Amino acid sequence: MTAMKEQIAQHTSAQKTQQQPPDDPLAPKPIRFPQQQARVTQAYPPDFEDEDLPSSRLPRSAMRYQDTLPHQYRGQTVLPAPPEHLRRQRLTGNASGQQHRPSKGGRKHWSVYLVTGMATMTALFIGLYSLGSWWQGVQDRWTYGYPRTYQTDAVVGHNHDSRAHPSHFVALNLHGQVEVFELPAGDPTKVRVFLGPLLSGAGADQVVVTISFVDIDHDGTPDLVLRYGDSAEVFSNHDGTFQVPGGKA
Repeated sequence: MTAMKEQIAQHTSAQKTQQQPPDDPLAPKPIRFPQQQARVTQAYPPDFEDEDLPSSRLPRSAMRYQDTLPHQYRGQTVLPAPPEHLRRQRLTGNASGQQHRPSKGGRKHWSVYLVTGMATMTALFIGLYSLGSWWQGVQDRWTYGYPRTYQTDAVVGHNHDSRAHPSHFVALNLHGQVEVFELPAGDPTKVRVFLGPLLSGAGADQVVVTISFVDIDHDGTPDLVLRYGDSAEVFSNHDGTFQVPGGKA
């Protein structure tokens, strides 16, 4: 029996010797850990079981359920989870019943925008008004020239004027002084000058002066109506001439 065991051992060692490859100087050598390090890896005794490990699950007494009322579980009271809005209040720090109010800085910010908008609208209005005044001045210059001059013909009963030979009238704004020239029946040798008002203020020399003829007193002869800006004066037609307002001819 002993001889048989020796033969089996020799045969086994011979096979291991044949299976081992020749030593290669470039082949990586296996890492061998010391016996002491292998002993350290045994952290638990042989009779250790998995039931002794601490469980990572929470105890059922700490779990909360989506119930509307508290209930008893293993002798402990389990409260329901708070609603979503209460959770948000806890996170944001707003107490129940309080509403978020805009800060004073926000109201001030909007007031700045409001004032800026009003100032912009005012500047735009002033700009448009100035542009309109400038355009009106350009049109007046094209129409009435400078100094402002207006001319017309009319039959007023002076110097035997007629439709064939009407009287000629010229209204002039000469540096603010309004003047009306009449050529009875178109005769320049009998020219008459009627002084109107003296205008003052900025742009007085830019005021347009016009004349028209209307029988205001219903005596059969047309009266002269002098218009300058938004004002008007009437020169009454009596005794072959026009009476300047105030009684002067």
